[in-house]
Amino acid sequence: MHYEILEEQCQKLTQLSFTKLAKNLQDASLLAISNPATSLQKSLFVLEEILYEIYRLEMHTEPKTKNIRTLLNNRSFVAQIHPRRIYLLMNLVHKMTSHNSNDIVEAKAAKIVLDYLSDIVEWFMKRYDRSFKSASLTPHTTELPTILDKNILQHNQSPEAYTHAAKWFERAAQNGDASAQYNLGTLYNHGRGVKRDYKLAKVWYERAAAQNDANAHYSLGVLFHLGHGVGQDYKEAAHHYQIAADLGNADAQYNLGVLYNQGLGLSQNFHEAAKWYTLAANQGNTSAQNNLGFLYHNGTGVEQSYAEAIAYFEMAALAGDASAQYNLGYMYLKGRGIVQNLEEAARWFHMAALQDHVNAEFQLAMLYNTGQGMTKDHLEALKWFKLAAYKGHLNAQYCLGLLYEKEQDLVSAEKWLLRAADNGHISAGFELGRLYVYQQKQPAKAMSYFKVAANKGYADAQYELGLLLTSGVDVPINYTEAVKWWRAATDQSHIQAEYQLGLLYEQGLGVAMDLEEARRCYRLAAIQGHAGAQYQLGNLFDKGKGVKQDYTEAAKWIEQATSQGHIKAQYQLAQMHIHGQGVPKDFAKAAQLYRSAANQGHQKAQFQLGMLYKKGHGVAQDYQEAEKWLKKSLENIK
Repeated sequence: MHYEILEEQCQKLTQLSFTKLAKNLQDASLLAISNPATSLQKSLFVLEEILYEIYRLEMHTEPKTKNIRTLLNNRSFVAQIHPRRIYLLMNLVHKMTSHNSNDIVEAKAAKIVLDYLSDIVEWFMKRYDRSFKSASLTPHTTELPTILDKNILQHNQSPEAYTHAAKWFERAAQNGDASAQYNLGTLYNHGRGVKRDYKLAKVWYERAAAQNDANAHYSLGVLFHLGHGVGQDYKEAAHHYQIAADLGNADAQYNLGVLYNQGLGLSQNFHEAAKWYTLAANQGNTSAQNNLGFLYHNGTGVEQSYAEAIAYFEMAALAGDASAQYNLGYMYLKGRGIVQNLEEAARWFHMAALQDHVNAEFQLAMLYNTGQGMTKDHLEALKWFKLAAYKGHLNAQYCLGLLYEKEQDLVSAEKWLLRAADNGHISAGFELGRLYVYQQKQPAKAMSYFKVAANKGYADAQYELGLLLTSGVDVPINYTEAVKWWRAATDQSHIQAEYQLGLLYEQGLGVAMDLEEARRCYRLAAIQGHAGAQYQLGNLFDKGKGVKQDYTEAAKWIEQATSQGHIKAQYQLAQMHIHGQGVPKDFAKAAQLYRSAANQGHQKAQFQLGMLYKKGHGVAQDYQEAEKWLKKSLENIK
C-alpha cells in the first residue's frame, strides 16, 4: 500500500473543502495496522461521503440519506456512475466486519480495502473536478430523463417498478423503437415485471436485431448458446455474436472468442479467439482480459509470453476480477515471467478469496499452513481450507482431513477424507485406508479404498493392500493376491514392496519358493537403503541359502543394516564377531552390539550379553550385570 498516495489524496480533498472525508481517509490509513476494525469502519464512512457528494453533483439534488445501499437503489444515478468497484468494496468491508466470532479483523484485510478505496477516491476527485467545471460553464443545464435504459437489469428495482417499465417498453416497442424492443426482450428473458418467457424474449430481441441493435444480437446469441427457449445451437449463437461483435459489443466479442477457443459452432481457432478477446479486452471486459492472459501463458493462438500474460491478468485483477487475481497470484507463486514473490502471491490470493474464489481460498490456506509469504497461522489455514472444502474443492478436503488427523481429531479427519475419496480423490482414499488400519484399527474398512487407489496405479496403496492381505487381521489372508499387488508396486520401483516380495519368495508363500528371486528382490531394495532387505540378503549369504555360503558378503550387508539400527542385524553381527565369521573375532565389539539390541528388547541379545558378563568376555566380569541381563532375557520369553 502506498501511504504517500493516500496522504496526497487527503491533501487534495482538504483543498476541495472535503475536510471530513479527508479526516476519515487519513484515520483509515493510520489505523489499518493498529486497529483494523476501526480502519474498515472509517473506510466505509469515506465511501458514504463520496457517494453522497457524487449524488449531489450528478442528480442535482440533495440526497435524503447517506445510506450507501439506498443511494445505489436509484436507477438513474447508478446508470451514470457504473459502480462495480463500489459494490466490490462494499462486499469486502461486509465480509470483514460481519463475523460472529471475537477474532480480530486482520490488518491485511484493512489494507486491501484501502487499496480499493484509494482507486475510488482518485475516481471521485477526477469526476468531481470535471463535473464542477461543467456545472460552472452551464449552470442552468438539466439532464433529460430517459425511458429507455440499456442497463436496466443492473439496477435493484422493486417488482412494481419493473412492471411499470414493462408497460412503457411495450408501448415504445410496438411503435418500432429498437431499444425498447431490446429492453422488453430482456425483461421477458429474466422474468422482471413480466412472467419469464424465453420465446417472447426471442421475438422482441429479433425485432430489435432487425434494426441492427448490437445488444439484441448479443442477447439472441446467448439464447442460442444456452438453449433458452430454443434448441441449443452454437452455430446460430456464433452468427449473432459475430454481428454484435462487428458492431463493437464487448460481451459479444468475448463470447465469440470463447466459441472459437472451445470450437463450439465454429472450427477451433485460437488465433481468432485471441483476436476477439483482444478487442473485448481493450473495451475493459475483464473476462476477456483474463482469457487472453491464459492464451499468452500457454502460447495458444499468440506468441507465448509470460510478460503479456501477467499484463492482462493484472489489468483484470486491478478491475476486481477474482479469476484474474487468482491467476496473477499464481504467477507470483511460481515465479513465471516475474520474480517469485510469495507475499504478492498471498495478497492476490487473499483478494480473490474474499470474492469466494475457491482455488484462491485453497492456495491461501496452503500459504498459511506452510508460512510462505505470510506468518504461519494454523487457524487461518484451517479457516480457508474449510471454506474451499465446503464448496467441494477436493484438495482442500484432503488437506483438511490430514490436518485433523495430525491433531488426532479422527472423526473430522474421516469425514473430510471420506468426502474427497468418494469424489475420486485417490490420495484421500489412500490416507483414509491408512486411517482405518493404523488409527481406528478397522482394517476391513480400508480394503475398498486401498483397492480403488491400487487399481489407479497408486504404488503406496498397492503396497498397503499387500500388507493387509498378509496380516490376517479382519481380512482373510491371500498371499497370491498380495504377490499380485506387490509386483505391481515393484514395477514402480517401490522399495518396501520389493522387500516384502522377497520375503514371500524366500518362504514360498503365494508363489513357489525361489531363493534366487528372493535374493534379487532383497538386493534391489538393499542397494536403495532398505535395512530389512540388507539384513535378509546378508542372512542368505550367512546361511548359504540359495547361494554359496559367504561370511564376508554376509557381513557387508548386515553391517549396513546395523548402521541403520536394525535390531536383528545388530544381534547377527555380534554373533559373527563372536565366531570371527566374515569379520574379526572381537568380544568387545560383540558386547557393544549385543547391548544395543538388548536395550531394545531383543531376548537372545540380552541372554548373550549376560553370558559375556558371566564369563568376562569383552567386558569386565560382573555377576550382578550378568544376572540382570539373564533375568531380562527370561522376562521376554513368552
